[in-house]
Amino acid sequence: MIKIFTKRNVPKRVLLLLLCLYLGLSAYAQTPSVKGVIKDAKETIVGATVIAQNVQTGVKTTTSSDKNGVFSFPRLVAGPYRFTINFIGYETKTVTGQVKDGGTFSLSIELRESNTLLDKEVVVTGTGINRNRNTFTGSTATFSGDDLKMVGNNNIIQSLRTLDPSFLLIENNLAGSNPNVLPVIEVRGKSSVPSASLRDQFGGDPNQPLFILDGFESTLQTIVDLDINRVGSVTILKDAASTALYGARASNGVVVIETIRPKSGELQFTYSNDFRVESPDLSGYNMMNATEKLEFERLSGRYSAADGNPTQQVYLDQLYNSHLAKIKRGVDSYWLSEPIQTGYSNNSSVFVQGGDNTFTYGVGMNYKTQTGAMKGSGRDSYSGSINLTYRKNKLNVNNITYIRGYSAYNSPYGSFSDYVNANPYFEKNYTDRYLEISRQSNGVEIKVRNPLYDATLPQYDNTKNLEVQNNLNINYDLTPDLRLNGAVQITKGNKKGKIFRAPESSDFEDVTLLRKGTYQDSSSNNLSYQANLLLTYYKAIAQKHVLNANFRATINEKQDDSFITLSEGFPQGSNGNPRFAYGYAENGAPKAASSIYRTLNGTLSANYAYDNRFLADASYRLDGSTAFGRNKQFSPYYSVGLGWNIHNEELFKGKSWINRLKLFGNIGVTGNQNYGNVTSVSVYNYNSNSNYNQFGQGIDLSTLGNPDLAPQKTRQISGGLDFMLFNTRFTGYINAYTKKTDPLVVAVDLPSSTGVFSYPLNAGTLTYKGVEVKLNYSPIYNTAKRVVLMLGLTGSMFKSKYAGFGNTLNSLNKQQELSKSILRFTDGYSAETIWAAKSLGIDPATGREVFLTPSGQYSFDYNAANILPVGNTTPTVEGVFTTNLMFKGFTFGVNVRYKLGGDVFNKVLFDKVENISFSNITLNQDKRALYDRWQSPGDVAQFKSISQTATTPISSRFVQKENIITGEAINIGYTFDNKTWVKKLGMRSFAVNALANDIFTASTIRQERGIDYPFARTVSFSFRASF
Repeated sequence: MIKIFTKRNVPKRVLLLLLCLYLGLSAYAQTPSVKGVIKDAKETIVGATVIAQNVQTGVKTTTSSDKNGVFSFPRLVAGPYRFTINFIGYETKTVTGQVKDGGTFSLSIELRESNTLLDKEVVVTGTGINRNRNTFTGSTATFSGDDLKMVGNNNIIQSLRTLDPSFLLIENNLAGSNPNVLPVIEVRGKSSVPSASLRDQFGGDPNQPLFILDGFESTLQTIVDLDINRVGSVTILKDAASTALYGARASNGVVVIETIRPKSGELQFTYSNDFRVESPDLSGYNMMNATEKLEFERLSGRYSAADGNPTQQVYLDQLYNSHLAKIKRGVDSYWLSEPIQTGYSNNSSVFVQGGDNTFTYGVGMNYKTQTGAMKGSGRDSYSGSINLTYRKNKLNVNNITYIRGYSAYNSPYGSFSDYVNANPYFEKNYTDRYLEISRQSNGVEIKVRNPLYDATLPQYDNTKNLEVQNNLNINYDLTPDLRLNGAVQITKGNKKGKIFRAPESSDFEDVTLLRKGTYQDSSSNNLSYQANLLLTYYKAIAQKHVLNANFRATINEKQDDSFITLSEGFPQGSNGNPRFAYGYAENGAPKAASSIYRTLNGTLSANYAYDNRFLADASYRLDGSTAFGRNKQFSPYYSVGLGWNIHNEELFKGKSWINRLKLFGNIGVTGNQNYGNVTSVSVYNYNSNSNYNQFGQGIDLSTLGNPDLAPQKTRQISGGLDFMLFNTRFTGYINAYTKKTDPLVVAVDLPSSTGVFSYPLNAGTLTYKGVEVKLNYSPIYNTAKRVVLMLGLTGSMFKSKYAGFGNTLNSLNKQQELSKSILRFTDGYSAETIWAAKSLGIDPATGREVFLTPSGQYSFDYNAANILPVGNTTPTVEGVFTTNLMFKGFTFGVNVRYKLGGDVFNKVLFDKVENISFSNITLNQDKRALYDRWQSPGDVAQFKSISQTATTPISSRFVQKENIITGEAINIGYTFDNKTWVKKLGMRSFAVNALANDIFTASTIRQERGIDYPFARTVSFSFRASF
């Protein structure tokens, strides 16, 4: 039986449902979709990011490739699309296509590995004269912002010391981790004789590299305070071929920093936060406890009357019993914990960017607050920038405006050494000016200061700085091969400092009432401009010849002035208001200084490559500067380099095991003028003493300039081998160099009859020879699956030698001897040689030191004429072991510094084991002063008799060989790029990272680290979110 449905038999709701289903299926069938697969030369790639942007509407859709390398966009609005594919370790690729209704758009994309892993094919010199790394014959090292943040998030200086073997951070054992003290940096050794008399107050460290920020010269302070999250790349220029473009300012190397440029596209917002915790490192201190200290004093004769006076002896016995009673009562004060704290640092950074192909903009801000390892010390820094770029046809205009500043404040607790030296059998208190007033064994009164008392007084030492800077850069393409570039920078800065010492301070105990308390107010201003014009010609001919030629002219002027007033005498309870000062400092008056420093130079440079195999570079620069003598204000500098890309020879082309093998060498001359104007200009002062000249106003010659002073010139010869082998698994370089500075600029004393005590002249040479090695090997290397294990090693070895001084620096060496310095300026010896008397040790019979004379004789008597070279602070080799692991989004890295073979003059042994005077016996000392000193005939000991308080001369007994290992940087992190929860929160990406810096130090010698301010171990956390 057949049943026939009529219209009435079918419910209306069923018909409606069928109609909707039909329409939906029709619409779905007409919606276009995109599918594709991503692979490299070997296999498919998992986790690659794919961005589909509708060209008409600008709407973006993001996805990623799955475990099979497949990605899809199932429903897209029809129209023209731009597809961008990126993955770490590969070059970013962009493809375009028309997506039509009802169709499926298929893509098969092959990514090419970046031979430099992180797109470092261009050497940025900071002058606008950039070079292709493949055809450049200079020695350089380039690191991305991500490289820097993998080993530290404090500042780029701390990170560079881990990443490059030539970039040496000289440890400052006095300042420790003080955030307000600038680091001391050397690149491939020194090029000058260190001397404060060669610099005016506006000059810099003569051995410090030149810093270039976004194409213009910058200061070390600006670089230290620079927000590390804004750094795009850092390039270190090391040899003549790479630094000759900077002529007279380049012999110490050049560090070029480029900040991140804004990108076009829809509005992007990025927030970064870095949080650091630092804990004072006191592991190097080996101080006595209360019982040990009292016993040391007893054995040293502290409680024995020097002249046998019975009355004095009774007093000393009572004093000893008083101290002993405190110890029996349980007093054993650990003073080192009083001035220190756990320091915290927080850096917040925001960057907003966007625009189109014609106009892009970027606005950035950051604020960093830091409390130091000592109470009351810290530093707050801030910066803001506006970056605008206009591109239209042949014209490109970029303008960056910076505002930056900082507030620095030093600890009111004074020097950390005051607490290290405090006696443990005294009880801590904040109310007493002196912990004890007593008499020594010779009857002389001694007052033991209480360091905590001064810490409670209303004292301060603060500095504030504000700087505004504008950089304008204009490019215009005259022809396809010829470009004209002009750039101008203007900088205005102001710095103010205030230091107040309260009248109640124990520093003024022996000062008259009207001179108690001091207040110093200082201010300095600077105004500078730099302008340059660059003409660049680039031409590729017949696919064989490539020529890049440049001409650059630069002019620079810097104006500095300073004003300092020092007032003294304040009423009790004063807070430092100078209005209440009794007057200027005794025999003092306000101090003012000004300086105008100018340079003018022109540079010609060219780079040529034949068939990308044979390479040549040449540069010539003529430099004029007011730092030179008036009669020698212009000086030429040059470099010539040759290179050979062995991997481009027919024999090696197409070989997968050789990706790069470049041999290069260069020679050139660069200079150094960091010492300012003081060497070339004579300075006169008005004579303020009216009784000096009865015939009227007089003037004094305070500084005698040398109009014939020639600039320092450093001839550099450098060569090396760069390689990348086995499909980039094994990479690195080996470089060798020689640096000879001839002539040096030194300051010598003239006869006292001249009235001039320091005169600059040219004398002597300083030569450095060294080798640098960097090796990276990846036993596991699968970039497609994002699994990479990399093992790395860097090493640096060098030696130096003075020559050509003769007797010129005898007066300077005499000053070194009187100041108990271990350094000398002597022909044939190193700048790092340690000079001291040769010691054979302590005589077991007498406890006295035995010296060896140059003639081979034994003597108990010290003679300054017998000082000899006894060591060298240069390590045999120094570098870093590195292990880095990347697994998907997870990263882990360990960087351990090693330093082998250098000699160290152990100042703790010299000052706190021996050389302990009658007055210093009341201070705490190193435990070795009790346990390791000679006490009775027959003792075999390293140190002299414990009862002797006579001065000990500098001898080889205090020079020790040091091998050291430091946990410089350990990091662990994870990047959430394609997680669903990240997208739901509206973020493009989210990354977290944890770091530990200087977490441990193991050394073969024991010495105090951080005399005035302790060193610190740091742990930090970072996160970065992009919207």
